[in-house]
Amino acid sequence: MDRFSTVAIRASLVWLVAGFGAGAAMLTDRALPGAWRVWLAPTHGHALFVGWFVQFTVGVAYWLLARRRPAERPLGYPERAAFAALAALNLGLLLRVGAEPAERAGRSAAWTAWALVGSGALQVAAVAVFAVHLWSRVGARTRGRPAPR
Repeated sequence: MDRFSTVAIRASLVWLVAGFGAGAAMLTDRALPGAWRVWLAPTHGHALFVGWFVQFTVGVAYWLLARRRPAERPLGYPERAAFAALAALNLGLLLRVGAEPAERAGRSAAWTAWALVGSGALQVAAVAVFAVHLWSRVGARTRGRPAPR
């Protein structure tokens, strides 16, 4: 497994634990003051879908989908761009899970609005990079000419 896939899959597992932690916190709704289900529902969903599922899928896709490996690109993709996209996806997700519960708890401010806008922009950019990198790997194999008899 290449380094990018390892980092992406491990990051997805961190988000899996965080998503379940948010879900567990939502279960305290009746025991503690506050509306934890309302405040943490989007965090729970985004941590599990974007953080765990999307990152896990991207990590496995980079690892398993066939790729051409020219001499100038031994991995078959630009590793720096892939890591930059992974960082953008995670930063966007961190911004979202920080700002959205504050918004839902009635603590909206200019920083929460900008954090949500930045979150969306970072995540869209990251997914666009992943799609560009993986696009050429998906498709039917072309058969070469049959060997002469």
